[in-house]
Amino acid sequence: MRADVERRSFENSHRRLDRPFRRARRRALNSARIWAAAAAASPVAAVAADEWGWLGFGAAALVQAAVSFREFRTSPDTGLPVPRVAPLKAMEIRRSAAARALRRGEAGLAALAALLLAVEARPAAAQVLRATETAARLVDDLRSTARRVLACESALRAVSDPAVRAEISTTSARLLAGMDQAADLLDGLLAAATQIVGAVTVAGSSPRLAELTADVERLRTYADGLSELLGSGGPGRPA
Repeated sequence: MRADVERRSFENSHRRLDRPFRRARRRALNSARIWAAAAAASPVAAVAADEWGWLGFGAAALVQAAVSFREFRTSPDTGLPVPRVAPLKAMEIRRSAAARALRRGEAGLAALAALLLAVEARPAAAQVLRATETAARLVDDLRSTARRVLACESALRAVSDPAVRAEISTTSARLLAGMDQAADLLDGLLAAATQIVGAVTVAGSSPRLAELTADVERLRTYADGLSELLGSGGPGRPA
């Protein structure tokens, strides 16, 4: 139940932060459509008015349509980093040993998203965004690893041979230890981001900002290494 509440909180933050990005993309797409329609109509206008200057207008409109469409294609459609791996259903994970670490990670990501919405100072916002990007990658790793833990738990229920069960248990324990490390790291990112926001909010600009920023970067580097250990296909991304 609590995990569902945290996911809904994250989704609400996602929608709120995405609104200006979606509006900008809609404006660019509408502009492209309007200019393309003007370009298509210009030859008809040139013939009807017997004024070939309309063809020059049509060429300019076509260029503007291409510029607007390129802006639409290249502009980001989201302002909040989100996990790429689909979340596990509550019933899937409810009795699993992986539930606690996964819940901690998703709660940390939701808290960082809320923090990103609240912060206004630019230096702080940039660092909180970077921390949130790393947190989203860690949640991807947690979800992927949780599925492997579930597979191990399912295998344990099906196997009776003691030696095989011991091997599966060892694998599951190693995966769970990695999940705990990822959740601890995400807690550290949240703490560092909160301190950055507090330092900038209280002091306007704080001499501690550089130190706290370095803490975030150190944690991000550690997160990339941990992602590789958890078996992802690249820094922070599951295969």
